[in-house]
Amino acid sequence: MNKLIIIFFITCITSDSLFAQLTSEQRIQDSVLGWGSIQDIKNVPKVYESHGHTFTVKTQMDMKNVIEWMIKSYIPVGGLGWFKRKFYVDDYSNQPHSYGIDFRVWNVSFSPENLDEKGHFKPIAEEYTSFGVDINTLTGSHSIDYMSYPTQYVFTWQPDGFKASAMDKIENTKMADPRKHPNVNKFLTRITDDECTVYRVPNNTLPLVQVTKGEYLQMAEQGIDRKLLKEKEDLKNKYPNDVKSQNYYYDYTSKDLERYRTDIKKWMEVYKNSLNEPAVVRDMQPNIRSFNIDPFTIDVEAAKLKHYFPVYKITGATLQKCRADKPQWVAVSFPVQTKEDGNQQYELYRAMLEHFNYEYVYNYYFNPDKTKGVAYKPVNESLLNATLDSYRKKGNQAINAKASTSPQQDGAYFFENFSSGNDGSEPANWYFKRTGKHPLVTNIKNQTGKWLQLGYGVPVSPILLKKPLPENFTLEYDVATGADFNGRTGGEVVLALNTRKQTEDGTEALGGDGTRLSIEIASGNEANYNDNNYRGILSVKINSSPSANKQNYSEGIVYEYPLREFTNKKTSVHVAVKVKASVITIFINNKEVAVSTNFKMSYGEKCKTFGLPAGTKFNFISWENSTNDEADINVCIRNVKITKE
Repeated sequence: MNKLIIIFFITCITSDSLFAQLTSEQRIQDSVLGWGSIQDIKNVPKVYESHGHTFTVKTQMDMKNVIEWMIKSYIPVGGLGWFKRKFYVDDYSNQPHSYGIDFRVWNVSFSPENLDEKGHFKPIAEEYTSFGVDINTLTGSHSIDYMSYPTQYVFTWQPDGFKASAMDKIENTKMADPRKHPNVNKFLTRITDDECTVYRVPNNTLPLVQVTKGEYLQMAEQGIDRKLLKEKEDLKNKYPNDVKSQNYYYDYTSKDLERYRTDIKKWMEVYKNSLNEPAVVRDMQPNIRSFNIDPFTIDVEAAKLKHYFPVYKITGATLQKCRADKPQWVAVSFPVQTKEDGNQQYELYRAMLEHFNYEYVYNYYFNPDKTKGVAYKPVNESLLNATLDSYRKKGNQAINAKASTSPQQDGAYFFENFSSGNDGSEPANWYFKRTGKHPLVTNIKNQTGKWLQLGYGVPVSPILLKKPLPENFTLEYDVATGADFNGRTGGEVVLALNTRKQTEDGTEALGGDGTRLSIEIASGNEANYNDNNYRGILSVKINSSPSANKQNYSEGIVYEYPLREFTNKKTSVHVAVKVKASVITIFINNKEVAVSTNFKMSYGEKCKTFGLPAGTKFNFISWENSTNDEADINVCIRNVKITKE
């Protein structure tokens, strides 16, 4: 393995005895894995030629430098780094002479099929995130092949802020705009389809020429002419001794293309007074048949998502310069990610935004005197190292961790009040997948103590809880939501208890024999007390396999209680779940509201067994924000206490 490769740090994550409390998923997502098996440029490479393009030794040595810079700037967390050189060549698009490095971070797993013979990670097939450094390429551009030829390259380019859908992160989260980050805001930086690209180019100006409407229509006609000439040549080669066939097929193609020429001439007349305006077309990948409808009219909904595409060209002079050893521009691209996307994705984003040294890259290519004898260093290297060290320490913290306790709770089987957490921090010793909206320790206005704000659709489980739970126990917790909300609900939280052991990746197991108890607590708006829109409810379900309670092919027993104790005016509630002799009793604010002897089967029949199967012991417990119609609603829990009966 080449000395450029940073050996991935797996020693601390392969010792099961040290991390007995952590799931494999947790060990991976919190571990610094670094760069794994990669294809490197060894020694001095040879000249590489393909499709009429020549990639010199200097070009390839520069690619090797790019690899070194990246390895110093980004050390993967929660995934395995990988890279490969790439050369952009083909016989049809006439694109600029382009090349670069395809960097990836791959998902990994402790599953035997994803480990090599030495127990080291192998990348999971097709599960990776790409980022890259490319020479003479434009993120979000699409060649217009029939308008391009060896001395002219014509293309559409997604506008800055282009959104593939209305759910793009940069437009729909409170995250800071990466284009404004001090490490890149001096440079030409664009975001298209949640991918950020930093262009390093002299004067922050790319050597592009915007095409006018008149030029666009004229080039379309010229494209038809070139296509007809090529068709004539192809037919001569195909039917060298058959002039009749040559003429027959040529006439057929000519008549077909003349229809499109007629359309082009129509739009030339329609836009005769604005032919000098920039061409912005409705199609991202227009072709010779795209003129049957107005090419320049953008509908309102498409405009909202910036689904319109300016047309540019690169001249022959610039195309020739692109073939030299010195690039015309450098493009560094990476996906825009948030903490909700998980450690692997977020730390990739942070490294590329905060630590990759774009200034050094510019000077290396365009002002080389400034980098002679100067080694590449990441931006704010001390912060980069501190971030990595924080991940390396997480395992040791978990080994010695204890749940929050107080003298009043010494007799508890388990107790947690989140008092050791800081506002906005992740809860210590609680497991959750780092995708989606993360659970965070917080304060609530007009409520005492610390709370755990639950992540929407992200179950959270206590790591240090000894399992299985006792056969007879009482589980208590407080639930709170925002004060005086205006919608129908201020939040819903689901408690899940399962006899099945959690999976290796830390999630709840639902297959096979076992019993699952779920308790949903939902707040309601008091304005809806007397109509069908009141959402406050306690909903309980018990499902078992094999089952004694099945009606009309529906398994399980259920119970619902109209919860008027948890509303926009009464924003917190105390819940207690008592399990004794297989019977479940639920209390709200110390008032008994449900007993499993009163539960019914799904269609209303009496239960055949009342409560849990005899001898039930739970091996899994989690809480989850299950609110499904209010994106910004938060619901919190605290004072989680389990006592043995």
